[in-house]
Amino acid sequence: MKIKRFLAKNMREAIRLVREELGPEAVILSNHRAGDGIEVVAATDYDAALMQQAVRRAAPPPEPPSSPAPAPSPPAGGGHDPLPAPAPPPSPELQQLRRELGGMRKLLESQMAGMAWRELREHPQRLRALQTMIQLGVEPTLAREIAAELPEASDDERARFLPLGLLTRRLPVVRHDVLLDGGVIALVGPTGAGKTTTLAKLAARYAERHGTRDLALVTTDHFRVGAQEQLFTYGRLLGVPVQTAAGPDELRAVLARLSDRKLVLIDTAGVGPRDAQLQAQLAVKGHGVQNWLVLSATTQAADLDAVIRRYAPAAPNACVLTKLDETLRIGGVLSATVRHHLPIAYCCDGQRVPEDLELARANALVLRAMQLARTTPARVDDATLALQFGAVHAAQ
Repeated sequence: MKIKRFLAKNMREAIRLVREELGPEAVILSNHRAGDGIEVVAATDYDAALMQQAVRRAAPPPEPPSSPAPAPSPPAGGGHDPLPAPAPPPSPELQQLRRELGGMRKLLESQMAGMAWRELREHPQRLRALQTMIQLGVEPTLAREIAAELPEASDDERARFLPLGLLTRRLPVVRHDVLLDGGVIALVGPTGAGKTTTLAKLAARYAERHGTRDLALVTTDHFRVGAQEQLFTYGRLLGVPVQTAAGPDELRAVLARLSDRKLVLIDTAGVGPRDAQLQAQLAVKGHGVQNWLVLSATTQAADLDAVIRRYAPAAPNACVLTKLDETLRIGGVLSATVRHHLPIAYCCDGQRVPEDLELARANALVLRAMQLARTTPARVDDATLALQFGAVHAAQ
């Protein structure tokens, strides 16, 4: 076990020094104010050392050597070797030590979160930035990172607008109207996200620029009642052919017939992230297909995270945000795209085809988040911030 003392201006710098010197597995044993700064005592291999001591204390004394027991005879007629015996459960002393170490870890994390919160309160401009981010609906982790980027010496005007600029800079967006490049694009995502309506908007957008001669629509949705009829209706209105494909082989044949089309849009089945049909839907990847993940802004943050993770095998090239007009906060869906580095291509904020489809712009999305927050303001007091901020640290 290696123990070392660190002196720093604040807790953030102390943690950085500890990680650089002792690595990410180091444990902070104590901390206290030292003059104008803070003194931290940290150790590495702390848990491992205690575990080894506990194991030595809990282990029974070695038995005197004896002649080895004869190996068990195999069953008559041959067969497989006998299964190894299960490992004995850990001793009560070792179990108790593990519980104590877990409690110690939680206590240290809570203390560090409290110190970080007190440090934040010493910089009112950063505290105000954190409050602004939470009002926009931004996840606490991202909100804390943006607030931490704010320079300590900032005038009020800069402190007011800089956090919004930092959020804008973090948003991943597609920089041009990528739809006009053509190709084969499949819209994937959970049920109710708005894939079919979004596909119709994309088709109409392309038709406005290039006509319908080089455009085709394909549906692989054979599960939802009326799904194909809805797409065929859009196809008739736009004057665009619609093909159906029941599986990967049939899809390959359909795409071969449509190889002369510059843009082919595929509407996939709407299934939940835990649905057994999900793997079949992910099989659309391949055959030169780009997958775009459709995310509803009305979905809760935890569900958005689950959706993006479950659709990761599809390797989505971009995402489309839908239902921006049906939520009071869009910070959650923006946070999800930042965390998963998922570029936003287009945004939908209504049912009209194709009017309610816009090219994604980072500054426009942040402005939209601000307007929603002003329309339905939420009071975020110090107690709420302290609870959220501390919970973020404890979860890390």
